[in-house]
Amino acid sequence: MKRAALLVLACCAGPDVAPPLVPQSPPPPPPLDAALSSPLPPDAEVTVAEEPPPTPEPEVWLKGSTHVHAKSSGDSTTPIDEVMSWYEQRGYDFIVLTDHNRVSEVDGGDTHGKIAVHLPDAQHKLIVVSGIELTHNPSGCLPPGDISKKCRIHVNVIAPTARPAGKLEWAERHSHERVDMYRAAFVAAKALGGALVQINHPQWFWGMTGDVLAELAKSGATLVEIANIQFTKWNLGDKDHPSTEQLWDDVLGRGLSMWGVASDDAHVYPATGARPHGKWPAGGGWIVVKARREPQAIVDAIAAGHFYASTGVELTHAEVAGDELVVEVAPAAVGSYEIEWIENGKLVAAEHAMAGHRALPATGYLRADVKRDDGSEAWVQPARR
Repeated sequence: MKRAALLVLACCAGPDVAPPLVPQSPPPPPPLDAALSSPLPPDAEVTVAEEPPPTPEPEVWLKGSTHVHAKSSGDSTTPIDEVMSWYEQRGYDFIVLTDHNRVSEVDGGDTHGKIAVHLPDAQHKLIVVSGIELTHNPSGCLPPGDISKKCRIHVNVIAPTARPAGKLEWAERHSHERVDMYRAAFVAAKALGGALVQINHPQWFWGMTGDVLAELAKSGATLVEIANIQFTKWNLGDKDHPSTEQLWDDVLGRGLSMWGVASDDAHVYPATGARPHGKWPAGGGWIVVKARREPQAIVDAIAAGHFYASTGVELTHAEVAGDELVVEVAPAAVGSYEIEWIENGKLVAAEHAMAGHRALPATGYLRADVKRDDGSEAWVQPARR
């Protein structure tokens, strides 16, 4: 018995050897409720880091024309691609394509529901806003025009979202009243989803009156061409007919809103360096809009009157600051300038200067005309308190 015990002790007295590791099962996963529960107290506030919103593009002065025609208009031979190049080469940022009775596409695609028919790309940086010139040429309108009895009811619809196929039929042919004919155009503009309505060359063959233009303003006309450069004779008026500016002041004096536009009504596009030729050559009249460089911002700015019209004068300021209207010619501009201040339709002051400011009147409106010694001009939109 003692010998057996000694043998057992001998066997246990060998060198130290670590016992083999016994694999252990991983701990069971926590219950689902525990996995979804927050380790924070129920009333603890959790701050989540948010990405800062993108910085919006700044508003800048953008040069554009609201009255442009191309080959699809029927009375121009220039393809739209060449039209776009013409304006780009001359520093324009946008145009509104206003073919006669047709909303024209540009790139062969379908832009239905949008307010632009071309956005900047590798080939053309120009923004092309959709448009149409609703065109009706009756005779014998009332109030009457000149002895020819010709009558021109032309209305631009800016930024329509509809894309009707082919030419649009819309004209009022049962009434000779100008107001009725224009209102038919406004009905068509609404059906097209247009954002803005512009009265084109209102004194062509005479016949426009302050009463008629005021009714059009009440009916939704936002813009009026005060300087369509193709119709200088008609713009200036004569001893028997008011000028386009006088008509504009008449409407403004009634407490109505309407913004004044300069345009080229372009149909022909002369080459760089060539003298303007043909009927309705491009260039010579435009607007300059304070907006971000995108279609909706441009259209919104035009609707709000955040622009000036020009036949050559460049401004760096044309806006209200506090209770004053502030005007400043571009510092690098050449020539001699005169700023005329028109208050409630009357010239109340004029100064030979590159910059000026004047307090807004207690009632009514104030606007400014900036004239250069070569005959070029800029019209600052009317402002009110």
